[in-house]
Amino acid sequence: MPPKSNRPFRTRTFTALFLGCALVAGAACSNAKKSDTTPTTGASKTVDQPGVTDDTIRVGGVASITNPLNAPYGDIFNGAQAYFDMVNSEGGVNGRKIEIVSKRDDQLGNNQTEVDGLLSQDDVFAAVGMLTLVNFSGAPALEAAGIPTFGWNISEDWTGPLNFFGNVGALCLGCKGIDMPWMAQELDKKSVGILAYNVPQSVSCAEGTRDSFEAMPSAKVGFYSDSLTFGTTDFSVEVSKMKEAGVDFVATCMDMNAVLAIAKEVRKQGADAIQYLPNGYDQEFMAANGEFFEGAVVRVPFAPAESKPQPAGLKNYLKWMKKAGFEPNEYTAYGWINAGMLVAGLEAAGPDFTQKKVVDALNKMTDLNVDGFIAGIDWTTQHVETEPPVSCVAYVIVKNGKFVPAFVPKGKTFLCHKKGANLSDKPTFE
Repeated sequence: MPPKSNRPFRTRTFTALFLGCALVAGAACSNAKKSDTTPTTGASKTVDQPGVTDDTIRVGGVASITNPLNAPYGDIFNGAQAYFDMVNSEGGVNGRKIEIVSKRDDQLGNNQTEVDGLLSQDDVFAAVGMLTLVNFSGAPALEAAGIPTFGWNISEDWTGPLNFFGNVGALCLGCKGIDMPWMAQELDKKSVGILAYNVPQSVSCAEGTRDSFEAMPSAKVGFYSDSLTFGTTDFSVEVSKMKEAGVDFVATCMDMNAVLAIAKEVRKQGADAIQYLPNGYDQEFMAANGEFFEGAVVRVPFAPAESKPQPAGLKNYLKWMKKAGFEPNEYTAYGWINAGMLVAGLEAAGPDFTQKKVVDALNKMTDLNVDGFIAGIDWTTQHVETEPPVSCVAYVIVKNGKFVPAFVPKGKTFLCHKKGANLSDKPTFE
């Protein structure tokens, strides 16, 4: 049975569509002193549930594999597969091995159709690796079916349904938070530039960032735009205006193609500004483009590979990704987390598990941390509260094309802010 934290706090992440949001409140802190997802074996028991045979538990998911950003969103399935490889190598869960039987591609516009197919045609016990970039229109069908659902939660569709379990909890796209103002204060930045696409999630993210600085003015908002068209690559006008306004800290609610274009334009115009990247933890990308991001701050909602010491969950992730021949990246990490949550629920539900028992078991967990790979999530309150009592997240800074842990003392991974904290309050560390 997964361990329970003695501290009844929960987690929420503030993020947005298109790889990010500048308001970040990561998963609630945990000590992660022992495994919460260690697989067990045992004699299988007859289970009359969708996708379950005497020796197999079938799962599948829907991701925006085909997308105009050419982003490797389908890699979320690789991370889940690596985790299941680890579990299956030890006999699976109560004698059953877990198999990914479908990896559906919604191609941005077909989420409802693909979710319907997942539910009616694929015979799966759980939805694992759900990564919808634009429109999670299949969410109501998944909620109505009661199927345990795990994915990268980049829309508020993840907040509320009791059978939905995002990689870092639920979302509040437009909420105010201390994270960005605190970071600007620590970096001695004076003027913030905020850019977003003209779509609801991106706009909400930008508004939340702006409102956070207005509530906690560690820096002024020198430039603001939430009217950019998705796919924009020319930011010459925006960068020119930011340079004129003295912007030295850029926060976007946009994809990596956009932030790279912005970084190149900043270099071209000789502006003195660094970027905050809510989703940019990609060693291969940064090795190729690090010259444009020197000093940039990257938010990481799980333990970065650079963590010292490495928690057990991170060690296992790197080990089994290598065994499977998969390249670690942000999306594989989400798949690993998704799979770990499912296994934790299966273990807690026992040998006569059902979809409902797995969902109920997860919603009783107060410190689900996937062996320390994430800060612990308290699912007893995650679906209903709007603000986290404590928010924890890891940060790295780009130096010479590599990631270096930031803001935390040696031996710690996550930086945590309590609900209602002021800029003068010191964060805690896990």
